[in-house]
Parts: sequence; C-alpha cells; structure tokens
Amino acid sequence: MHPESSEIDEKQRNPLLAFYLSALAFVGAFILMEYSNSPWREILRIAMIAVALFALWAVLRFLGVADERQRRINFRALRFAFVVCLVLSLVGGFVQGFGVLRVSWIDVLGLELIPWSFGLMFYSWRHQ
Repeated sequence: MHPESSEIDEKQRNPLLAFYLSALAFVGAFILMEYSNSPWREILRIAMIAVALFALWAVLRFLGVADERQRRINFRALRFAFVVCLVLSLVGGFVQGFGVLRVSWIDVLGLELIPWSFGLMFYSWRHQ
C-alpha cells in the first residue's frame, strides 16, 4: 500500500478492476460472436448481457465507495467522456451520411469506455 493511497482507493480498486475485466470479456464475446455459428451466437449474446449487467453492478459499487475527491474526479471524467462521445457521435453521423463508414450501436458503446478511462486517468493524475 502506497503512503498516499487511502482505504477508499483500495476499496475502489477491486470494483474498477472487475469493471475493466468485464469490459474485456464483453469485447471478447463480441468478437467471438462475429465468427461463430448460429447456436453459439445466441449463447454469446446472453453471455454479453450477463457481463454487461455485472459491469453495471461493478461501476455502481465503484461509485458507491467514493469519497468527495473521488466523486469530483469521476464527475469530471464522465463530463469529459460525454463531450468526447458527443463529438464522436456527431462526426460519425456526419461521415455515415456520406456512406463512408458504418458503425453499429454496440461499437459506439464500446468506444464510450475509452474516453471515460482517459478522463479518470487524467483527472486522478491532476488531483494528486
């Protein structure tokens, strides 16, 4: 345990790790679903729903043990992610209007995890 890390930081590590591992499992199931036969596709789809529900539970647990400093960091990270996702959606919709790029809604959901992660890293680093 680092001297500057608090008990709250230690409590948040496990739910955040569970969230990122479930996101990785979701991506793996999504990729497998694209290359599997018909009966496996439905099993993987159900697995993806279960993994998504687990990820939601992990995020809520992560946010539940946050102190005031962590809540501000999370709020700023989510605000950053919202703005980035809004810009990406607008640019993506504009480009799709020309028929250049086709992106499914599930891909957009996966892309939303990336700016939130970068926002968490940036604002956590900034507040130390």
